[in-house]
Amino acid sequence: MTKKSNRASRRRLTAQQPKLEVQQGKIHVVNLSSYTRPEITERYNQEWIEYGDDNNYFQYLIDRYNGSPTNNAAINGIAEMVYGKGLDAVDSIDKPEEYKELKELFSKDCMKKTCYDYKMMGQAALQIIYSKDRSKIVQVEHIPVEKLRAEKADKKGIINAYYFANDWTEIKGSKVPKRIPAFGTSNSGLEILYIKPYRAGFYYYSPVDYQGGLQYAELEEEIANYHINNIQNGLAPSMLINFNNGVPTEEQRELIERSIQEKFSGSSNAGRFILAFNDSKDLAASIEPVILSDAHEQYKFLSDESMRKVMVSHRIVSPMLVGIKDTTGLGNNAEELQTASILMDNTVIRPMQVTILDELEKILDYNGIELDIYFKTLQPLEFTDLTNAITDAEIEKETGIKKEDQEPEQEVEQPENIEE
Repeated sequence: MTKKSNRASRRRLTAQQPKLEVQQGKIHVVNLSSYTRPEITERYNQEWIEYGDDNNYFQYLIDRYNGSPTNNAAINGIAEMVYGKGLDAVDSIDKPEEYKELKELFSKDCMKKTCYDYKMMGQAALQIIYSKDRSKIVQVEHIPVEKLRAEKADKKGIINAYYFANDWTEIKGSKVPKRIPAFGTSNSGLEILYIKPYRAGFYYYSPVDYQGGLQYAELEEEIANYHINNIQNGLAPSMLINFNNGVPTEEQRELIERSIQEKFSGSSNAGRFILAFNDSKDLAASIEPVILSDAHEQYKFLSDESMRKVMVSHRIVSPMLVGIKDTTGLGNNAEELQTASILMDNTVIRPMQVTILDELEKILDYNGIELDIYFKTLQPLEFTDLTNAITDAEIEKETGIKKEDQEPEQEVEQPENIEE
């Protein structure tokens, strides 16, 4: 029995292979693709909360990342911007010992993976390892968030643990995942700190911020598959071939088809063919060239549209910010690119950084470390916005340049007054 809770707002394309029914003189193609909406489900016979259809929503996101070039570039670009040049602290010089401990706790590799997961998966997770007496946290390690599932919340609404499995598709029957307590809920030497933003209607997991673009990412994949199949298998036939000396056996047909395919199909061979077998010439189809449609123009429109929609879902102001060539001519000059960069930094990058930093500060607080931490920006100095940066700390957070390294303002010499 399944109790349904929150619904994830994405659609999966369930591609069914068309069923081909062949009768004498007739060809029928049936079955079309359909969309199904996944659900976050809570099962009574287990202690963890499933995420998506077949408990495999994270894999769906990974597939969309691997299959869509635009989605891939957007995720990589934004994740790199979130991490920037790494974790730093404004008061690192004043507190060298605490700053040293900060660097030992949060390795570059760990922070890069955390930022990457947070952008791609909508959430991230860290392994918190304590000393034997639990007096301090001695190690922080990244853990792939797709390998975790949340435990059912208690009566107070608190998630007390997460379950870990290398492959959730193998968790069946007597095979159970490993339970790891959530941060601050136990006396265990290992806990999980789960990082996710607030999303209305979602409690256990957080949907990705590009949720509305997933269908277009999938469309971009299907367009690529169409072109590959068009080249390899010939989706658009150019010639109809009739054999008028009777219908051969199924084995003979397969042999003839395979022989012609091996000789004429593939990207190095132009044109395609259709075989038709008939008992007599009277039943034969007319032999004529197959006129190709304007499908390539339709697919070009769909390709451009899916690219635009994916970028909109990621709130990318200018494609060039994530390494995508902008062919429209908009936002290509330095001033427009600077404006787009500042806007994206303030509306997309900073909010993600703040959510991650807030969780990292919980770890620092446990160890009694008081540092003003931030991610050093990748923004070129001329692209930084210092309008609201007044203090040295604010200027450092905007530019990534410490006070000691900032160029002092040059005093302008005033000309001497010459008394006449």
